[in-house]
This record gives sequence, structure tokens and C-alpha cells, in this order.
Amino acid sequence: MIMDPKVKFVIGLLITLAIGISSGAVVLKGAIPAEWIPMVTAWAGIIAFLGSAAQTTLQGFGMTTQSRLSAAAAVPEVKTIVTTTALANATPSDKVVSK
Repeated sequence: MIMDPKVKFVIGLLITLAIGISSGAVVLKGAIPAEWIPMVTAWAGIIAFLGSAAQTTLQGFGMTTQSRLSAAAAVPEVKTIVTTTALANATPSDKVVSK
């Protein structure tokens, strides 16, 4: 599974926000109605927990050879990456080729 690092970054920011809300570091008093705060805090905790697990899973997916080749191919200065036919076919980038 290949995912754009920018998407992972945004997911990380959202998880950080959820952690801040659920831990009380982000003060909600005055920002939202008082009766919503317990529910928002509880959901932020759930989102933080599940998001952290999902982010760890995404990092694991990024450890494949195809993911690393795709990340290297995304660098504008990289013109071509030569590898085996099997890896070139499994990597979604025109820059990754085989000989």
C-alpha cells in the first residue's frame, strides 16, 4: 500500500489535535457549548486511540520495498531507479524501471 507522505502528515496533525482535546491540553470552554464538551472530549479520546493505531499501521505499510522505491521516485531530482522486473512492476511509478 502506497500513501502520499502529505496525507500521513495531515492524519498525524488530526491525531495530535484529538490527543490535545482528550487530554485537556486544548481548552474547549468558550469555544463550544458546555454541554458538548464531555462528548467531544470522549470522542477525541476514541479518535486519538484509533488514529494512533492506524498511523502505526500506515508506518508499517511504508516499510515495504515498493513503498521505499515509490518515496525515492517522488523526489524531483531522481530521474530513474533501476531495479528487478518484479519490483519495477509492483511499484506505481514510471521512474522505477528494470533492465
